[in-house]
Amino acid sequence: MRILNCFTLLLFLSANADNNAVWRASGENVTLRCSVAGCPNSSNNEYDGMFLYLNQYHEEQKEVQYYHSSPGTPDNIAPRERYKGRIQTNGSLNDHTITISRLTVHDSGFYRCVFMHFPHVRVTCSEHTLFIKGVAPCPPAEVPPALTCENHLHLVLIIGAACTVCTIATIIFILLIVTRVRRWVCSRRRATRVARVPNNDYVYEVMTARGLRPALEQSSSSTYTGIRLA
Repeated sequence: MRILNCFTLLLFLSANADNNAVWRASGENVTLRCSVAGCPNSSNNEYDGMFLYLNQYHEEQKEVQYYHSSPGTPDNIAPRERYKGRIQTNGSLNDHTITISRLTVHDSGFYRCVFMHFPHVRVTCSEHTLFIKGVAPCPPAEVPPALTCENHLHLVLIIGAACTVCTIATIIFILLIVTRVRRWVCSRRRATRVARVPNNDYVYEVMTARGLRPALEQSSSSTYTGIRLA
């Protein structure tokens, strides 16, 4: 991958004869010059702003710094977040140098000085190709803030309270469920016992339907027959 990137940079450099190639190692500084002398129409110096852009391989164009100058007001030089604290500008808007310190391999790429005359004029006047030799730095790992004894105590109290509430809720739930289950089992047993005790009227109807008569009726019939025979 590194060889492919270097090959891409060399192709870009060979296709742009006016491009200034700069080689640096990680941790070093580089100074780039942005001047209207390199503009296609150098006689027109009525520019009021300049952007320094960085193009890296197949990534989107990034802003490095914005420089705005207006008569009667201080110059506005605004480096972007990634370059704050390691970029310094010297000179006027039309001819100045930009020094980038503590370089890393992520700073490699094509730098373009684009001068502007608001609202519509944009002209690329200077180009630089920067090669950085080194290993890409690893992003710093996020270290969680240290926990103090007070934080530990609060955490323990919160966990203990939560466990107590959960335990009480579980016990109440179990008691309610057990009580309801016992009531349901008792009601089922009572219903089963009642269903097993036969009703006299029901027994009589069944025996009559089967041609059987109860013993009391048979004895009454026998007595009645004996009386008639006598």
